[in-house]
Amino acid sequence: MGYLNMTEIEDELSQILNFQYIHQHLFTSGQPTIEQFQRIKEYGVDTVINLALTDASNHLEHEDRVCLDLGLNYIQLPILWDTPADDQCLFVLDLIHHLAQEKMIWVHCSKNYRVSSLMYLYKQYYLNIDMPTAHEQLHQIWEPNETWTGLMHAVALQLQGRKSTQELEDSLHQNALEE
Repeated sequence: MGYLNMTEIEDELSQILNFQYIHQHLFTSGQPTIEQFQRIKEYGVDTVINLALTDASNHLEHEDRVCLDLGLNYIQLPILWDTPADDQCLFVLDLIHHLAQEKMIWVHCSKNYRVSSLMYLYKQYYLNIDMPTAHEQLHQIWEPNETWTGLMHAVALQLQGRKSTQELEDSLHQNALEE
């Protein structure tokens, strides 16, 4: 295949199953192919995070090797579909937030259902995007089932608690400075 310009690469990336642009350092999708991983690398992404298990029906065999051979950092943090753990999801959200400060990240799972559910929370609690907008973007990918709706509520409560604690600490610190 010949050289592609960035616009052509962007067009190809947008064709990956359930692709979503989150911000300039964060992209999500369903399972990319080997050729799509090549385009992801050419676009400037340097880290891939896979939230799917290796037994997914459309899992790319030896995805870790494919990514490493392309020079991509590769992290696999599988989240169980039927019993996702809220503490694991918080860990993934914190990791994404940390890495996306300096690196270009591509997060995927089998169909972008797991990832888009987490991005719904990421947009609200890490990017301060309003809930209706985050909700609309989530529903462009899928309508979460009861398991994932419950998970999103449980994680949202924890994130809201963190946010409230941080606001209280900031207020106390500000008051101490003013005294």
